[in-house]
Amino acid sequence: GGGLAGLSAALTMLDRGARVVLIEKQGHLGGNSAWASSGVNAVDENNTASGDSVEAFTNDTVKGAGRGDNPLIPVLTAGSVDSLAWLRSRLSEHLNLDKVGQLGGHSYARTHRPSSGLAGSAMVFAIQKQLEKIMASPDGKFELKKWTRASKLITDPSKDGAVIGVEYEVYTAKNQKDPVEKGAVYGKNVLLATGGYASDYTETSLLKQHRPDLLKYATTNNKGTTGDGHKLAFEAGAKGLDLDDVQVHPTGFHNPSDPDNKVKTLCAEILRGEGGILLDTKGTRFSNELGTRDYVTGKMIETDPENLKFALILNAAGAAKTETHIGLYTKKRLIQKFDTLEDLAKWDYWGTGVSSKTLDKAFETYDEDAKKGVDSFGKKFFHNVPFKGTGPFYAGIVTPVIHYCMGGLAISPDGSVLREDGSAIPGLHAAGEVIGGLHGKNRLGGNALSEALVFGRVIGNRLQIGQLSGDSSRSTVVSEVAVPPPASSSDGGLRKITKDEMGMHKDEDSCWVQIHDKVYDFTEFLDEHPAGADAILRYGGMDGTEIFEAIHTPTMLEDFTPIGVIA
Repeated sequence: GGGLAGLSAALTMLDRGARVVLIEKQGHLGGNSAWASSGVNAVDENNTASGDSVEAFTNDTVKGAGRGDNPLIPVLTAGSVDSLAWLRSRLSEHLNLDKVGQLGGHSYARTHRPSSGLAGSAMVFAIQKQLEKIMASPDGKFELKKWTRASKLITDPSKDGAVIGVEYEVYTAKNQKDPVEKGAVYGKNVLLATGGYASDYTETSLLKQHRPDLLKYATTNNKGTTGDGHKLAFEAGAKGLDLDDVQVHPTGFHNPSDPDNKVKTLCAEILRGEGGILLDTKGTRFSNELGTRDYVTGKMIETDPENLKFALILNAAGAAKTETHIGLYTKKRLIQKFDTLEDLAKWDYWGTGVSSKTLDKAFETYDEDAKKGVDSFGKKFFHNVPFKGTGPFYAGIVTPVIHYCMGGLAISPDGSVLREDGSAIPGLHAAGEVIGGLHGKNRLGGNALSEALVFGRVIGNRLQIGQLSGDSSRSTVVSEVAVPPPASSSDGGLRKITKDEMGMHKDEDSCWVQIHDKVYDFTEFLDEHPAGADAILRYGGMDGTEIFEAIHTPTMLEDFTPIGVIA
């Protein structure tokens, strides 16, 4: 798996001199990690003024999990200190976590994110750039196989059922049914970092088996999140843990122009962390917006169980603190800007009878509670107040969505996968959302990236480095798909492309996009794009500069060569 857990483990092991083969079933790296935007939780020991500590982080996570002490939680919280230092040092070339916020369930601001780009994609990109350097070296230490599915864990009965390799099948972007290659790779250790199962609505899904009541909800997960790693491990004798604990996130965006889409864009928790408030169709607050996710979701179901659509509203100050997210969501038309309270009151979300006076009263009450330091829902942290009289306002419609699987494979604190009897399966390890038992019945926001990072590095630092045994199946690495070389003019410069010519290249057969003054041919990249081909095709033949800048850092264009400039 090529999300943050697999990537962190791979780079850590490679830095120690290991040889690593990374198998990723999709055409791009990142998985759901690339979609995580609020940030990564970690105690920053350099920021003594914050008052935060490993003990406080541990207490918050234990409280959120709701199941008492847990041997995995101290690994997460203590490991966050070193992991944050690693991000800042090893990945400093392409990553700058210069902002920090406070999410629901946390007693301190400890969620780190970049001011440019989104947290998950920025971290994935930074690691990927380091792996590309290693892959370019002649020693062959790192092999990346994309569009490659692990089909079976290879075990050795003579060695207590030790996992000694993986059988795999290679597919193409256009044909995901018929493999073009089959093979196996052998090694002393296999790490499963395959994510959860929150995007599998099939008859054989773990979701249908353990939480059929949730199939009515949409998901925030990408299409690859189908529990593959769990099923492979179960066949090898692994124990499942808490598989019915699936988190419903309270704020997935409801897009009125695409209401039936089963995949929703997550409304990042940092928007509520920086002061966003939730109102029902009557213009009334109904919860502590910084409560845990299960609490806020429960209040939504209690308040409006039939409609399950709510308004998330930020004032100008809160929007300024989350400008990267607001810019992205506004460009996606998931959030609207209203210059005045009167404009906000005219929004078609509201039910009959909601006026500017209704909203003004709700904001006034909120500001009064902020001065008192607590409201009727127990909220104690009121960021970026006052709300009253502070237009413009930014508002979007949110709804509960399937978001995260707390359940998964049973592991020891060092990441070894366990059997039903509690013994470790030799050679098999797991990190990231594929594991169970860490988060209990509720994961705190920001702990997903922390879990992937910390446990990926715990395993990467622990495994004994040695030579591979057996047939290592040194198949040709599935290469990064490159953009075709630029069509040059006679003087060697990029040729000029007119707007009319641009407009002819807007579909999956030929997709050109303008970014700044340059034109890029993304046709061959469509199926590798982490957010799917549609996210690029939407801007085919057009200027995609604004949406690109809202999501990505400028360095993400380094892998692509422009084919021309706009005339």
